[in-house]
Amino acid sequence: MGKHELKNKKDEGKWNWALLAANVLLTLCFAAVFWPILHKGSLSFLDKTSNLLALAAFLPLVLRPWKKAPAPLALLHDLLLLGSASAVSVVVVEYMVKGGSVGLEQSFWQGWLCYIGLYAAAYLITARGRHAVCVGMGISLLHGLIDHYVMLFRGTPVMLSDVFSIGTAANVAQGYSAPVELSVLRGVSTAVLYCVLVCLMQRRWKLFDRWYVRRGCSLIVVALAAYAVHYGLGITGTSINFWASSRSYSEFYYFLRCAGRSIVRAPEGYSADGLQTLAEDYKGEQGTKTPNIIVIMNESFSDLGIVGNFETNEDYMPFVHSMQKGQKNTITGNLLVSTFGGGTANTEFEFLSGDTMAFLPFGCSPYQMYVKSEMPSLVGALEAQNYQTVAMHPYLSTSWNRPQVYQSFGFDEQCYEDSFPSDVERVRGRVSDSASYKKIIELYENKPKGQPFFLFDVTMQNHGGYEREGYPAFEEKIRLTGEYEGRYQQVDTYLSLVRCSDEAVQELISYFANVSEDTAIIFFGDHQPNVPSAFYDELYGNTDAERSREQKQTKLITPFFIWANYDIGSQTGVEISANYLSAFALDALGCSTSGFDELRLAAQQSVPRINSYGYYLADGSWHDNETLSECEALTAYRSAQYAQIFDPKKRIPQWYLP
Repeated sequence: MGKHELKNKKDEGKWNWALLAANVLLTLCFAAVFWPILHKGSLSFLDKTSNLLALAAFLPLVLRPWKKAPAPLALLHDLLLLGSASAVSVVVVEYMVKGGSVGLEQSFWQGWLCYIGLYAAAYLITARGRHAVCVGMGISLLHGLIDHYVMLFRGTPVMLSDVFSIGTAANVAQGYSAPVELSVLRGVSTAVLYCVLVCLMQRRWKLFDRWYVRRGCSLIVVALAAYAVHYGLGITGTSINFWASSRSYSEFYYFLRCAGRSIVRAPEGYSADGLQTLAEDYKGEQGTKTPNIIVIMNESFSDLGIVGNFETNEDYMPFVHSMQKGQKNTITGNLLVSTFGGGTANTEFEFLSGDTMAFLPFGCSPYQMYVKSEMPSLVGALEAQNYQTVAMHPYLSTSWNRPQVYQSFGFDEQCYEDSFPSDVERVRGRVSDSASYKKIIELYENKPKGQPFFLFDVTMQNHGGYEREGYPAFEEKIRLTGEYEGRYQQVDTYLSLVRCSDEAVQELISYFANVSEDTAIIFFGDHQPNVPSAFYDELYGNTDAERSREQKQTKLITPFFIWANYDIGSQTGVEISANYLSAFALDALGCSTSGFDELRLAAQQSVPRINSYGYYLADGSWHDNETLSECEALTAYRSAQYAQIFDPKKRIPQWYLP
């Protein structure tokens, strides 16, 4: 061996030792910043999850194949590397955005699997493990940083729909300063150190020198990763409960699950000129009244008798039934909603905004996905008339992103469970309707004298489940008799809760019947209850699979009434859907209406009821939502709704006000 070759070998040996020392030192630095993050938030008590994520992260960093390793071993290491980078991403992003506190343990694994999909896609494009890790880590880190500051400024995570309003976001961001926080520095440091460690790996397998070999091998790795993701999500589940806070889920998983339901395109023919024409054609009406308006959206309040006949020991809603027979200054009827057994906020959204879920992606949650900044609504319309506006929900404020939505709608005040005294009356552990209505009376009595009062109350008493086990003792006044007697305990409990609601709203009306100020109460249920499906099957006489979509509509009907302590025209048997109800009520009560209200009332004449599944024409015929684009009577309504939710630049704000 010549002197030159010997010198090169010695230099290479020194380089290898230096590289080894650098790898060891950087690995220790990575462990020093990553290990504490693995024990923050939920991971501090989820030992199994924390340890498994640590194992996934460190394994390919420690077990590195040699330069001339066999192809199967090299591919296995690449696959482990994708899983490792995914573990680092999910831990780092969750730590930066919400301190690692995730409501559901499975959410860490859902996020991990989604990140594997991201890294697999990067690997498919680059065909190199190191490049894929750097690309994937860059994307996940960027998403985490954006989500961190969006959550900090807005309180809600970033959505795909935000991408389409990036110009507006940039303008709004100018008013904020982005503090550099320790969690951000630690998260970024962890990600950068990990990428440096991966880049220092000596991965020069001759097998992969030819591009077509690399591409073929990358397909094998991606196929294995795709199988792991598919199988893993089958175990962890892919559903999202939108009533829960986004903090229950990992950020990337939540983003991806919402993305498919968030894109709404402008209607055909939509334009600024078209909106101006609508503003000229529909101007609204000047009213003669500014009554106090109290809206009760009662949790799960419904009349199951509309689905089918059954017997009970006594009437489960005698007061509401008596109103439906015809009472002075009262309008009663059936309300078509878009949700069953849950999804409260969607009925709430339809009433307050005047928009219909029919024009939005099926299964979406507007409160979580679309309402992120100031938006025209019933609240703003009443505030323009000097109303004091209050939102009430006698439960936690975290459900359905309400604090941010109510702020966007313009409520002056928000009241949640912590606004009630600790010894407040409860039914099965929840604040009772009666206690909620007493709070309404208290707020009314303390309002500025002479100022009209608007309150929107989302009750909680009747929320499922309806099993006796696990709840405080509750006196069940109502029970099924006849052929169903003793067979459906949950139905007995539910009907007894309805009876409590019926009694409470009677007390509320009795109070306001005696006040001197003009006052109206609008009452409706948000959806029917999720009681045993077997009970519904017996009422229908068939199974859910055997029913047509039109037949299923009876499970999407709740009762409503509008009552006033002054003269209004009485009506019974009104058939309407939730999106029209606020405009209908304002008109019936003699209040001022906006151009948007007038447009909806005009649409109601041709399409009196509409929801996520379909719509009814004035002749009573049912049409599936697949034919929605063919209904010319809804064209203007669709454009107005799109502008209201998605296009603040083109919409005409004053048109949505009286």
